[in-house]
Amino acid sequence: MEKLLDLAEWNDGYVSVAEAKGFGISQTYLSQGEEAGVFQKASKGLYIKKGYPVDPFYILHFRYRKAVFSLRSALYLHGFHVDPVLEVALPRNYMTAGIEGADVIRKAGERYLLGQSLAVSPHGPLVPVYDVEMTIVDLILYRDRFSDEEYARILDEAKSQNIDKEKLLTYARTLGKFEVVDAATKGRI
Repeated sequence: MEKLLDLAEWNDGYVSVAEAKGFGISQTYLSQGEEAGVFQKASKGLYIKKGYPVDPFYILHFRYRKAVFSLRSALYLHGFHVDPVLEVALPRNYMTAGIEGADVIRKAGERYLLGQSLAVSPHGPLVPVYDVEMTIVDLILYRDRFSDEEYARILDEAKSQNIDKEKLLTYARTLGKFEVVDAATKGRI
């Protein structure tokens, strides 16, 4: 059990059945830990040590490995002042009836892959997210999902971020949206 507790400490409180097996720890110990009140089941195949905060970003990532946090989630993970709403992008052909508790955007091919990065979730684990430049491009392209006030505030807040304008415009060119993105960011970023 001590080995399992060390693994949980090292992994921000989380232990998956696969990780435990990789360290030679039987799933039985996780079940016993749950019965003893040391662990709680966070999702199928994932446990969290009691006393650690539940991280919906990490749990969603664990359940849906192809999900990439986008829009409000990405803004939140990059330090913008927005509500931590779960919004993810998935490949257009990803087979799921929907992801519980999250808004889903379907992206085709290169659009899905462009700008993928990692960010630290609210409670420590790394999760996939679009980088800040791709997130700003998405903000502009999905403008209708934001109120006028929120959209303007986020663009103003982007001034204080370390945004690579050339990278942002390269993404816009790749997507065929250079004029739209350039006009929206001119003088703001």
